[in-house]
Amino acid sequence: MVAKQQEVVDRLRSLDRSTRLKAVREIKNQIIGNKSKKLSYIKLEAVPRVVELLQENADAFLVVQSAATVGSFAYGLEDGFRAVVASGGVQHLLHAVSSQDNTVVEAALRALKLVWQVWLMLF
Repeated sequence: MVAKQQEVVDRLRSLDRSTRLKAVREIKNQIIGNKSKKLSYIKLEAVPRVVELLQENADAFLVVQSAATVGSFAYGLEDGFRAVVASGGVQHLLHAVSSQDNTVVEAALRALKLVWQVWLMLF
């Protein structure tokens, strides 16, 4: 199973936009409500790669999916929260809030809300 997850993480760096989008959606769908999958993807360094996708300003749908995935990593798992913070996820989400695209803004705000909720529980 870890080999398959590593393949998905590797696809996040593909030059093909469609491949990156499918990979980030696959990760998002696998980690929602599944702490063991979150931990597995964290160990495979998926969080920094997903955070990198938040910088793809020309592709709003990819940014929206990436923001949702970053929020999912942070929510309900201290290790996920710490991985998001360590990889600069909060800064990139804050930057996304200034987007001209309302769907990007909404996705970034939802993800920031999830990060904030974990922060409140921890500190």
